[in-house]
Amino acid sequence: MVVLSDPAAGAGSGAVAPLVADALYPSVHLRAEDFRRAVRQGFVAPDRPEARRQNVTALAATAQAAFAFASGGYQVVVEGSVAPTALDAFRRESRATGAALHYVVLNGGTVLNGGTADGAAAGPVPHADGASQAGGTPTDAAEATADTVLAGLRRGAYLLGW
Repeated sequence: MVVLSDPAAGAGSGAVAPLVADALYPSVHLRAEDFRRAVRQGFVAPDRPEARRQNVTALAATAQAAFAFASGGYQVVVEGSVAPTALDAFRRESRATGAALHYVVLNGGTVLNGGTADGAAAGPVPHADGASQAGGTPTDAAEATADTVLAGLRRGAYLLGW
């Protein structure tokens, strides 16, 4: 199983992804940004139009690494900004390896269900946001979000087709 965490800026995937990975066994946590930052000479800021080749290549490398681990029996959590339009690399690897592909979109205090045929978010999946409760902390919110993600994974709520 591969979980893609597609965060909006500030959505908290940096806190949620490791918690989800820690709850799965055996597991691997990959940060898509690490693959992009691996480019040493010729790095282009990812938001620039001329970064397209770099971004596509880094995303393909992320998908290949994720599914190599998945093929080895690991539960893989990929943390990164992976838009539905960029899921093709992951779908190709999913088809090639037979490993399931789950797509989870984090959007602030809400987990969006990404389990539609085209990879678009299907709608919000409500959950407890500990940070908004009296005495809640960002850690509480991350734990609540991770619990929601894990429950959705068990139900197959984020499973994508090829």
